Amino acid sequence: MKKILVLLLVVPFLAMAEVNSEDAQAALHQNSGLVEQFAQLAPMGINPYATVFMTSICAKVGFHNAFVATNPFFDNWFVLTFFGLLFVFTAVVGTIFKTNKATATIALADNYLSNHAALIINFFIMLAPTFLASSPTDHQVVFEAGFFSIGFKTALVLLVSMYFLVVVMSVRLFLDILIFLSPVPFIDSIIEVLKIVLTLLFVVISIVSPLTSVVISVAMFLVAMVFYRRSMRLVNRTKYFIIYPVLNVFKRKTSILSKDGEVSILVFMARQTGKIKKGKIVRLIKENGSFFLVERRLFFKNRRTLIALEGCTMTQNRLQTQIKDGNHEKFLVLNRIYHSHIAALSAALQVEITTKEAFELQFHKNALSRLKHMFSKKDIAALKSITR
Repeated sequence: MKKILVLLLVVPFLAMAEVNSEDAQAALHQNSGLVEQFAQLAPMGINPYATVFMTSICAKVGFHNAFVATNPFFDNWFVLTFFGLLFVFTAVVGTIFKTNKATATIALADNYLSNHAALIINFFIMLAPTFLASSPTDHQVVFEAGFFSIGFKTALVLLVSMYFLVVVMSVRLFLDILIFLSPVPFIDSIIEVLKIVLTLLFVVISIVSPLTSVVISVAMFLVAMVFYRRSMRLVNRTKYFIIYPVLNVFKRKTSILSKDGEVSILVFMARQTGKIKKGKIVRLIKENGSFFLVERRLFFKNRRTLIALEGCTMTQNRLQTQIKDGNHEKFLVLNRIYHSHIAALSAALQVEITTKEAFELQFHKNALSRLKHMFSKKDIAALKSITR
């Protein structure tokens, strides 16, 4: 990470030293389209739904730069209407639901989904002109993939923008979690309103002065890179114990516990095992009578570790189920998704349940009621020390 930061800081200055001011101005003018593309990243990193909705409105009323004006994704009534509805829905969830800490978990899950949606939205924004163009707009190198081709510059913009969003929105979710854990009342709703206002401001800046927006984006990225690795610890913990149970409330028992007839569940690492570090979310699977931990890795081969569950025990409370080894030390932790299936899971893993607290989990109620009553303030407080 440090090497990346050094390159990002040094390369622009080296490039500026190699050209005079006239050459720099000419290069800036030639790459104005590139700057306008990257200008969208600052507001997208805060609120993707609001960014598309507000940019589409600007495109329809004639307030735009060249990239927005010529991009068919923005000048589209379906896009404007669809993202307008998404924006209104998430704004209501992000403000009203966050007035109560228990229901704020739903809004937190919504923020998590918007992070993933931002990557898909960015993909379509950057490639929409290519989809509808009769020939590639970049004349340097063309990559062909099945039914469409993209220029080298477009591919580079897509790659850089995706990496930017992964880093910035992960840290943004980290900040959302810190606010979620804060005991200050209504702070969540106030911050959500400020994020919408800030998104609107950045959309205007991206149109009026794309270069300023790019500078803001670079600053956001550099700050996010500093906190990225540290933030992922809390993000993983909250994602597994709070967000995943909310998102999986509609799943069936078979899809939660197994895949292709074999045990397959998501677990949280309470300690390092093999090369899999503490705090990782991995999949526990059963193959040919043996159990493995599988860590998915982007761009790399999945990491697999053989484990033995003989002599392990299970203890369950409201927020988690711990799998302890023969020395009674925490080994793996399961979230609330598996609470109603604990007996079946114990039989499948051949691990004895030694402790099971008596509590009401609302399993007999409909999905909305279960969502609203899934977590209490005590559960949220317990999240802070769940892996200690």
